[in-house]
Amino acid sequence: MKLTRRTFLAGLLSVGASLALQGPLSEATEAQVHKAWKKLLQDPWYFDVNEFDTIVNSDIDEPQFRHEVFDVDTGDHVTIAGLILDIENCYPLTSHFQRLAMDALGEVQSTLDDTDLPRIERKRLQKLAEALEDEDEGWAEWIRLEGPAGLARFKAAAHDWLDSPIEWNDYAWFPKYATPQGAAMQFFESLPFDELESLGVVIVEGDHPGSTYYAAELCKPIEVANAAAESAGMPLRFRVQGARHG
Repeated sequence: MKLTRRTFLAGLLSVGASLALQGPLSEATEAQVHKAWKKLLQDPWYFDVNEFDTIVNSDIDEPQFRHEVFDVDTGDHVTIAGLILDIENCYPLTSHFQRLAMDALGEVQSTLDDTDLPRIERKRLQKLAEALEDEDEGWAEWIRLEGPAGLARFKAAAHDWLDSPIEWNDYAWFPKYATPQGAAMQFFESLPFDELESLGVVIVEGDHPGSTYYAAELCKPIEVANAAAESAGMPLRFRVQGARHG
C-alpha cells in the first residue's frame, strides 16, 4: 500500500514539521497539498541518527517531569473511583502510593499505642491499619476509607508526584511514543514496508526478551539512505545527531 502525500505530511506534522499551508491540513485542497509537498522537497524534514543507529526526532525534547509522560487526572471533578483507576493504570504511581501506604501504616500503628485514644477513633484506626497491611491493594482501600474528606489530600499527593523529575526506573513504563526516539518510531511505523526497506529503516520492538527498547533504526549509511529518499521523492533526510543542515 502506497502512502498518500496527505497522510505522509500528516505524519511529518506530528513530529514537528511546518508546512506551507494557510489552514489545517485536513481542510487543504489537493493543489495546496501539492504546493506544500513541493516546498518540503526543497527543504526536507531531518531525522537525527545517534551513535547506536537509533533514529530520533530532535525537535521533541526529552521529557523532564513525570506529568509530561504519564496521564493522570487530578482535577476538581475527579472522583475517588476515578483517582484509584488512574493510579492503577500508572504503575510507577501505584508503587508510590504503596510506599505512602506503608508510611501511613507506621503512623497509624504508633497512634494506636496511645492508651488514651478514644474508642471510636481506635476502631477507625484499627480498620485502617488492617487495610494498610495489604502491601499490594492497601493504598486503594485507604483512599476509599478516607472518603470524600481525604480526596483532596490524595489528589495533591498524585499531583506532587507528577510534578517531580523523572527517575531512571520510570522509563520502563513510558508510553511507547513519549520520547524523541518514540516519536520518530511512530512516524516510520506509518510508512509502507517497501518504503522502509528502500530507506534502510527497521522497526525494533524489544531487542531481546523482556526488553523495553522500541525504536526505528537506520541500517544503511546516512548518505545512502538520503540518496534513496531523494530518488523516491520523499521530503525527508537523515543526519548525524547534533549536526545541522544548511
